[in-house]
Amino acid sequence: MERCKRYLKALRILPVEAGRLASMKVVERLKEIEPKHAEIKYRIINFVYSAKYNLVQKTDQFYKQLFVAKEGSLDIAIDLEDELLYQLDHQPASVDRSCLSFLKTIVENNMNVAGVGYTNCVNDVERGIEKELQRAQQLLEVDESEIFYQSLLDVFEGENIIAGPDAVMVKLKGKADEIDAFASDYFSGIFGIVEQFSSRLWDLRNGYQSCLNVNESILKATSDASKSQLTSICLGSIVN
Repeated sequence: MERCKRYLKALRILPVEAGRLASMKVVERLKEIEPKHAEIKYRIINFVYSAKYNLVQKTDQFYKQLFVAKEGSLDIAIDLEDELLYQLDHQPASVDRSCLSFLKTIVENNMNVAGVGYTNCVNDVERGIEKELQRAQQLLEVDESEIFYQSLLDVFEGENIIAGPDAVMVKLKGKADEIDAFASDYFSGIFGIVEQFSSRLWDLRNGYQSCLNVNESILKATSDASKSQLTSICLGSIVN
């Protein structure tokens, strides 16, 4: 009889012990999720600042590439001017000096006009880079409250860890999935902003180069026209 009583008592205890074990598992699961939750916060903040640093790097590279392109284009313009002035300065004495003087004035004016063209190219690209920088920076102004105030403990709202640990555990599973999705969305969004910024810088760089090319082509055309005027109107010749 005594043995039977002990057995019945054990049957009553086992479900209680199992319930308490489930409650403890909730706490253990929380302890597993919390470091991951904190790590994702760190990673998001670092990723945002890395993205901003990346913008600065890409902008710096962009300007350096522009300066190289501008320097190359100026070299071409100056070479055209030097070559034409050499022609004008080495004409025989029989060539009308006043005609040559007019051509020199034309050459100088054409260079000045080319300078206006260079300024237009720079102004266009500067407006473009400012617009893209402003846009990217605004997109990267992350509302950090979304990150810092993400709660783990809201899984207990309306629940009882003692009476209903399984319901809390289900919420914790959803919370873990929510954290993963939240981080994935942030990372992909930030990466997309930087990639789009890079793409638009590339377009601006190509546009700037095209502007320089047009300016060079026009200057080359005016140089050729001046040479034609030298031979046809001033009655000079092309000096080798």
